[in-house]
Amino acid sequence: MEQSCSLTVSSPTKNWRATLQSLQLFGRNGEQVSTRMPSVESFRVVAIFAVILWHSHFLSSLSQLAGGNFFVVLNGYLVWWVGVPYFFITAGYFFQRSMLTEGNPIAQFRRYVAPLVWILLVWMCIYIVTPSDWPAEVLHHGVWQSVQAETLKNIHLLQTQHIWLFIEGIRPVWHLWFLPALMFGLVIMTLVAVGRLQRYLPLLAVGIYVLILVEEITSKNLLNAPIPLGQWIIAIPLIALGGWLAERREQFSVTVAWSLILGGYALALMEGVVMNALFHSSMPAIKGHAFGGGICLSLGMFLLALAKPQLGRSTPFPFLGRLTLGIYVAHVFVMYTITPFVWKLSGKVPLWGLFLGIIVYLTSVVFVLVLEKIPVLQYLVVKPAWKWGRTAIQGQNSIDTAHRLNNGRHVSSHAG
Repeated sequence: MEQSCSLTVSSPTKNWRATLQSLQLFGRNGEQVSTRMPSVESFRVVAIFAVILWHSHFLSSLSQLAGGNFFVVLNGYLVWWVGVPYFFITAGYFFQRSMLTEGNPIAQFRRYVAPLVWILLVWMCIYIVTPSDWPAEVLHHGVWQSVQAETLKNIHLLQTQHIWLFIEGIRPVWHLWFLPALMFGLVIMTLVAVGRLQRYLPLLAVGIYVLILVEEITSKNLLNAPIPLGQWIIAIPLIALGGWLAERREQFSVTVAWSLILGGYALALMEGVVMNALFHSSMPAIKGHAFGGGICLSLGMFLLALAKPQLGRSTPFPFLGRLTLGIYVAHVFVMYTITPFVWKLSGKVPLWGLFLGIIVYLTSVVFVLVLEKIPVLQYLVVKPAWKWGRTAIQGQNSIDTAHRLNNGRHVSSHAG
């Protein structure tokens, strides 16, 4: 498992890969543990809060407050691009970096994915049996009747719609679509590493993005496939971008990072205006558009985190960033829990969605911290440490070391 540590370097060096490799910790048994950068963790907090806002009626309350003003609503749509894409880019970067450092792509893939499969299955079961307003349901109908009715309904959905639930991210999957999308993206990255095709990562990212745009324009499944690409496919170009960054030897400057952030934001606004004014696209179509500017914005955020590794170090953000995975999987359950108690304020508080998002985030932080302290429940919000994955990596490293030593002896004997 990743552990946190403080960084002693206050400014990035030219050879950023050497800097990253020097920021490695070694456990008691010589086990390598990757560092958490304060800046990356700080931006995780921004990203997870954006995700919560997306789920907390923020868009509808913003539209209501602005009287449906197009530019205001369009800015609300861009909230999504501050959240989930950042997670994908970050995952691709650190996954590729781990393969560069440790080698053995298959073992790295197992180490990354096995905990995610566990968390996905457990939380799928939780959301299958949990009504969206479970406190009120339990109060009026009792625990058994509420759970039984919700479970039967969601099992029927899984039987009839199965993969569609994950492609479209609808109940009871909801936000959990992110996990299989992430795992699928890591499968692609692993295959690229096995085939030593890393130089084609930019081409992969651009190619998949073009396919997404083609499906948007044609308004039908690409190549008349039985299922659409869906929102999950955006994971591949974003993860590929992160992997490409890990492969590069040169570091991008703060100026480049800010240029991508501001330029991406401006480009995304232009995309929305063009879709509205020239193509007369509906608001749902604009909302679901894969904004190229949004990708640039998210990429700029991550580059800024790499260029300023100490950003946020003296704030609570790095600590809160450590809780991000738990908050992501649990925040909808928290929303189910508290919404019946605070819903009466929806007509009284301006920007109700923002207020609800803040309450959900803070409550989720407390909820995750409590679960982390309970041994039986901590793996609901923390990735388990799968020893067999690390054992495979260490075993392969031992084999590689022995092979190099044998080669060295062979060369020495010939030289003698």
